Amino acid sequence: MKSLRPAVALFVLALLAACNGDRPLPTAPDAPAATQAADSAHGKPPKGGGGLSVQLQPDVWNTNYTNSQGTVSALINGPDLGLVDTSTIVLIGDGGGAPVEPRRVQRSGPHLRAFFAKGDAIDSLDDPDRGEIHTVTIQFTQDGQAKSFDIQVRIVGPGGGGDPGDDDDDDLSLEIQPDRWNINWAHSNGMVTAFIRGDGLGQIDLDSFELVGTDPAAAPVVALSARRSGNHVRAFFAQSEAIATLDTPKRGEQHEITIRFTGPGGATELTDTIQVNGPNK
Repeated sequence: MKSLRPAVALFVLALLAACNGDRPLPTAPDAPAATQAADSAHGKPPKGGGGLSVQLQPDVWNTNYTNSQGTVSALINGPDLGLVDTSTIVLIGDGGGAPVEPRRVQRSGPHLRAFFAKGDAIDSLDDPDRGEIHTVTIQFTQDGQAKSFDIQVRIVGPGGGGDPGDDDDDDLSLEIQPDRWNINWAHSNGMVTAFIRGDGLGQIDLDSFELVGTDPAAAPVVALSARRSGNHVRAFFAQSEAIATLDTPKRGEQHEITIRFTGPGGATELTDTIQVNGPNK
């Protein structure tokens, strides 16, 4: 009987192979598609081919951008950014109008940043109203291949598509003092001041002020204090924390600073531009 065991084992193995030969083995779900869906569900920056990702900063837009002189920026991260044709970068809103071209494009460390006029950006949307979500598309070519990224933005501010005169937020302005920031502020005990002027100052929540720089990985800086005085409101921020919000600052560069707070029309964002001084890192 012992001599029959190898033959029986070979017969069983052959039978199993014949039974399973025509059955397709279960396959795992497509990994890139599953990962992209999970990223979208968790609010991560949309990714395109080759590991590229794009963020809009800010991704909360105010209807009073129509009258703003500031910019919104598209931050492009990923490999081979040197192959991106910067002349092809455009922003396309859901309003069906012409693509918006950037005012300028800046390479900074491992990032590529395109700046678009706020007025042009908000005008590209389909009749934006407070509380709505709109889809904005950033398009460009990399090494001759078209890239497209859909990003959602939330609308705040007065309703009615940004018509002037609907809300006191339309008349608020921001001035950052000083407007020249030194890289050596990392060791400073001084302060940066945000001056808010205009109508409706009495309705500003003094405990709501935050400063947002150009580094997407930096958390917003909470104001040390804020106070209302005459025709303006001042919010004070630590210089060491403010300079840390900039994306690889270098001497001579300009960076856009956003101040967030709760104003007469709800969530409000105002922007101002600063210049970097001091030695390069």
